[in-house]
Amino acid sequence: MKLSDYKKSPKEFIQGVRSDGVRVGLSTAFAPWISAFFREKHGGTWFGQGRMWAFDRSKINGAFAASLAENLPSGILYDVGQFAQKLRLALASPDPDLFAPFLDVQIFPVEGGDFVCLSRFDPLLVSTLQGLQGTFLRNRNAWRVKVALPRLLEVLETQAGIRREHIFLSDTEIVLEQHASMGEGDRPGVQVGGMVPERVGAGDAEGENAMLSVIATPMKELWINEADLAKAVQAYGLHGEYAYQEVGVRHLLRYSSCLLADDMGLGKSRQAVVAASLVTGPGAVLVVCPASLRINWEREIHIIQPDAKVVICGDGEAWSQADWLIVNYERLGAVVQAMSDGDVRFRVMLCDEAHYLKEPDSTRTRNAFLLSKHIERRFLLTATPVLNRESELHTLLRLSGHPIGAIPLSDFLSDFAGSPELRKALSERVSEWMLRRRKDVLASLKGKRHEFKYVDLATGERDQYLAAVSDNTQTAIVKIGKIRQLLERLKASWLIDTITSLGDDDKSIIFCEYTESVAYLADEFAKAGIQTVTFTGSNSGTRKQKAIDTFMSDPAVKVFIGTTKAAGVGLNLVAANYVFFASLPWTAAAKRQAEDRAYRNGQKRSVTVLMPVISGTIDEQVVLLLQHKESIEQDLLDDSVQDPGLVEEQMAAKLFNAA
Repeated sequence: MKLSDYKKSPKEFIQGVRSDGVRVGLSTAFAPWISAFFREKHGGTWFGQGRMWAFDRSKINGAFAASLAENLPSGILYDVGQFAQKLRLALASPDPDLFAPFLDVQIFPVEGGDFVCLSRFDPLLVSTLQGLQGTFLRNRNAWRVKVALPRLLEVLETQAGIRREHIFLSDTEIVLEQHASMGEGDRPGVQVGGMVPERVGAGDAEGENAMLSVIATPMKELWINEADLAKAVQAYGLHGEYAYQEVGVRHLLRYSSCLLADDMGLGKSRQAVVAASLVTGPGAVLVVCPASLRINWEREIHIIQPDAKVVICGDGEAWSQADWLIVNYERLGAVVQAMSDGDVRFRVMLCDEAHYLKEPDSTRTRNAFLLSKHIERRFLLTATPVLNRESELHTLLRLSGHPIGAIPLSDFLSDFAGSPELRKALSERVSEWMLRRRKDVLASLKGKRHEFKYVDLATGERDQYLAAVSDNTQTAIVKIGKIRQLLERLKASWLIDTITSLGDDDKSIIFCEYTESVAYLADEFAKAGIQTVTFTGSNSGTRKQKAIDTFMSDPAVKVFIGTTKAAGVGLNLVAANYVFFASLPWTAAAKRQAEDRAYRNGQKRSVTVLMPVISGTIDEQVVLLLQHKESIEQDLLDDSVQDPGLVEEQMAAKLFNAA
């Protein structure tokens, strides 16, 4: 019996209605057509923090209720009267903090006058700024407005429901630089056809092609207290097989800001905690990391400093009493505001998985830059500083205050991007700033083997795939997602058969790209009598940690199934000696990062990475795309430059075979 064969009792479609006075939030039962219906037909946006769809209040009316009733599939419960009653109650008792605090609205004075308003996307806020004759900054989720600040704040509150306490108002003046980007060139892509979406982002056609720039404090070389470092080396075992970790701590201490880019599993977090503990001065240590890694960081800190007061942002504890404050990237704006208000101060900022800051226009990157102006010591940690393009390294150089980061992006790309020779020159120029070691520094670590496994589909399964490919009623990006999710499910039988054939002491990790696939695979493995644990971004922190601990300690649990995004970074899963990718992630760096959850310090066995590829599908195109992206990364980070002609020949051969 398949998962789809199970019958569930019908649920009321509209499960909850809330409002902040100018917006309406709808919590609904899940259905695959919801996104297109709400987003494209009624201008809704998904509000992840509240697990609801948000709409301009004016759009929720009789026409909306009728349209919903007309489009609902049979078997779904929908009572218009109950919906109307819930709506009246929500509008009668609005919650002004329902949406606005999560829009992360930031206002910056612009050099020469005017203001720039940045936020997460919100249709009501966009229309409000349009009403102020704002200019949309193309390629940036930002608006430039030419009104006095009191008028801007008044309109935001009365028309968009965004009060002063919901806004970060910066006293740091910014400049607008012309934005430069690299062309796609001959970069391979995934082609499936599909309708072309309409351009979104009002004002884009006539907007300014500019990027926002906040300059970090310049990087400088610092004095190291050798006596304190020597004590730490002995106290924390940074010698013998782990002598390379002393080198990493020394690297972090030598410069006001630098990058530690060791391979996954070599102990970047341990080195950073030791280095931060050796930095003296007032203030706490700020650890910025993905949300899934906060508990890991708390544990790592307490290994080095058992008595330290560690506070995780969002747990309700007072920040002012913290020795260490751990915050995920999405909450970084609250730290910027608290520091601006004088509530907290920091002597070190430690950015784990620093490639999360690769996009210069993202909110998280802007917040990191705002903090960098007030925190001299900035440790950047990532094993994947370059995921797709050379420009990503430019952002990290700017954040560190490296001289090359001060070069305008267009000049940086001209000087260091586009060819293996230029990328190699960049690698040499940043060698003192970036320390990178491979896993060969660990003599005890066994090898890692990769193998593609080509899988054939049964006739009925092939028909499902061809039907999905032939559906041109969806945008290409939506279509690719649905096809890749289908392919993940079609690999279930192969995954079960392969893992069943492994030895009794073997354990496996399966990475999926879609949360729904995790649940589906777990159900299919359960039917086959194989115990699993699951790990997705929607799980609570407690549930995530229990999944890790159970997989690591319970011999009966053979399989760990998670999404690459949630489980592919920061976790220690060395109980596994097999890693499977139900779908390959979009970057080679993310793939390597994920597979090294098993291949890291503490692993006593060789690790086998198996990648099932279904012949004649977009799986093969994704492989080509990853090979192209990996060639860019190798030029910047490896000792040898891959022959671009060879890459081109390999790509052409695979495309020919797939045709």
